Amino acid sequence: MSDKAGWYRWQEVTQYVLQGHRLFRASAPNYDEHKGDNSQNLTADSVRFLASQGITGVISFNHNPYTAAQIALLTASKIKYLHLPVEDFHPPSYEQLLSAIEFYRSLGNNATLIHCGYGHGRTGTGVTAVQLSSTGGQSPPQSQWKSVNHVETDPQVESLLRIQSHFRGA
Repeated sequence: MSDKAGWYRWQEVTQYVLQGHRLFRASAPNYDEHKGDNSQNLTADSVRFLASQGITGVISFNHNPYTAAQIALLTASKIKYLHLPVEDFHPPSYEQLLSAIEFYRSLGNNATLIHCGYGHGRTGTGVTAVQLSSTGGQSPPQSQWKSVNHVETDPQVESLLRIQSHFRGA
């Protein structure tokens, strides 16, 4: 069902999230790995699917923003949008991760989607940062950042270590 709406690698993140708040991860809408970030195309079908899943916020680490018309589709469905541009295989900055966490928390007991392009590296970094913020920097264990959350690069891990330290109060 998610694939038909253009959301590939759609997955609900059920561990280490704020109680009562749902977190999802996926590719960019209608992502084509041969075209990269430029291929994202948010359609009415993509937005209807998000609404059917109860999504009230989208955090995008895709290098490219949605168009004004695409943002209007989200707005019409009462879905908030935060664009934090990051180049493929690069880490979101410390400030971007804190912004993503603040946005996630501001939505209260609702559902948030995090995506980049393919739905791994930058997405995994964002998901892990949200999880670390939700657990005081305790979880998930670093051994799961790459294997479970699909964090791809050492600089992404370094960004997460800084977030982890922030939430542990170090």
